[in-house]
Amino acid sequence: MKYRNSRGSAIITALVVMLMVLMMGSALLSTSLQAQRRGHQDLLRIRALGLAEAGVDKAIYYLRGTAPDNSTDGSWRTAGTVLRETATWLGDYEMQVADGVNDNSGKIVITSEGLAWDGLKDIKRAIRVTLDLDLENVSIWNNVIFAGVGQGGRSINGNVAMRGSVHILGEGEPFTDVDGDGRWDAGEAYTDTNGNGAYDLGEPYTDSDGDGHWDGQEPFNDINGNGTREAPLTVTDLASEVAGDANMGNNYEGMSVELRGKLPALDTTSHLGENVESLDAKLRVKHGRVDISGSAAVGEPNVFGGINPLKETMDGTYVSDGFGGNQGSDHVYSDNGFSQRYNLGDAVSFPVISDPAIVGGVSYPSYMAYLSDIGLHIPGDLNLKIGTAYGPVSDGNGNSLSVDADGTIHIQGIVYIEGDLTIDRDGGDRRMYYDGRGTFVTEGSTFIHTDLMPLNAFPTQSVLGILARRRIELATGGGDSQLILAGAFYAQEEIRSAKQNEIAGTFVSSYFNMRNVPRMYQVPKLVDNLPPGLPGGDPIWVTQVRIDSWKEVATSP
Repeated sequence: MKYRNSRGSAIITALVVMLMVLMMGSALLSTSLQAQRRGHQDLLRIRALGLAEAGVDKAIYYLRGTAPDNSTDGSWRTAGTVLRETATWLGDYEMQVADGVNDNSGKIVITSEGLAWDGLKDIKRAIRVTLDLDLENVSIWNNVIFAGVGQGGRSINGNVAMRGSVHILGEGEPFTDVDGDGRWDAGEAYTDTNGNGAYDLGEPYTDSDGDGHWDGQEPFNDINGNGTREAPLTVTDLASEVAGDANMGNNYEGMSVELRGKLPALDTTSHLGENVESLDAKLRVKHGRVDISGSAAVGEPNVFGGINPLKETMDGTYVSDGFGGNQGSDHVYSDNGFSQRYNLGDAVSFPVISDPAIVGGVSYPSYMAYLSDIGLHIPGDLNLKIGTAYGPVSDGNGNSLSVDADGTIHIQGIVYIEGDLTIDRDGGDRRMYYDGRGTFVTEGSTFIHTDLMPLNAFPTQSVLGILARRRIELATGGGDSQLILAGAFYAQEEIRSAKQNEIAGTFVSSYFNMRNVPRMYQVPKLVDNLPPGLPGGDPIWVTQVRIDSWKEVATSP
């Protein structure tokens, strides 16, 4: 038998196996390295996209706050240049902010490019975001009615047709929390803002001692569940006592031709494809329920067309404690529905003019003391009447007042009255005009029994302020009839309107007592043309951002 010589075959087999292992190992190593490189690139891509989004967020931050050019009103744009910022040591971003054109007209377009690197490689990704920026001045004077504390469980008592924004705080009166328990207790000092002699908050309580107001230890209904007794109040019961006229609206429907002729034209806006006149009206209630009964309503159902198209629906409602009455939210017509809560936090407060104030860096024992310091003083009460001339009187600070026998008031600056102010008719003659830019300030109350109209365009040429430490009463005399008035009205305690008065401007007070459905209309340009000396006149800008579109775009070369 012959045997084949197989010496060396084991070596060959081993070499073949080793070669196969080497080839497989090389392939596996190559795949692993490629996966590692791809994973690293994917990480850089993710990081670059995150940086691009960070650039968008930073641009929005600038638009909502203080921008690189120090603007705070959302007007900042990069004007064709690129703003580059380093986000981290791992990358940076570049942003461009511009006004939209064509289909994006009226919007803001942000283009942001993120650059991520690791020392060996860098990757870019870019995104483009189109957004709407709603910039709003929520000054107390940018409303038709601004209410503070309230009284008797309400901020507005009675029925009133309000056209424009309505802002109710209902927060309760300021007090000194001596024992630090976070609530007012009987005996602790408080500011009687509404002048009714009791500390007002608003939540139902058990009046154990029958003194007519809540004492610190008496049981109460904690409606808002925060553990302390405070608002909400009932804002108003919009019962339709007079032909269903009680309502809140977003246009000048129902205004007389005479009053409309003194006011600037309303701005127009596009709503559901229709160009309409609008007051940009919103209802905000921080603490309090809005009761709606009968045919009364907040806003109106949208109606297309018409000779002069109007914005029927409210731009928004923000009512923390909701709607009640026998209609509730069924009669709420608003672009954002009826379930949004109050959205301004503590940005807005009621200006209490009897409290200490700092104006221009100077401390005063009260805001009234500041007005007294800079105003033209009239001792005692002041009675202005049609047919009776008054003045002229003036001082060296630019303040002056005179009244013609025909009832025309010429006022400039601040006229400080050390008593009450009465503006009266002369029998059937019941129209007074005013010109200039001035404010009547009274240590007591103001009583108006006659029409009070601007001689020229309101408020850009003729504008009048009425400021009362206590009350403003309109048409409360026995023989008074419906009045027509235009102005800016502030009363720390209460404003009363007793007839079907027609009023253009803004009312600011702790409490409103309305009868016979007065019709009130906001004048949007008043907030930028206020008469001198009114409290709370500084703008309070807030911004809301709505993203309209987001997409990734090609990077720069």
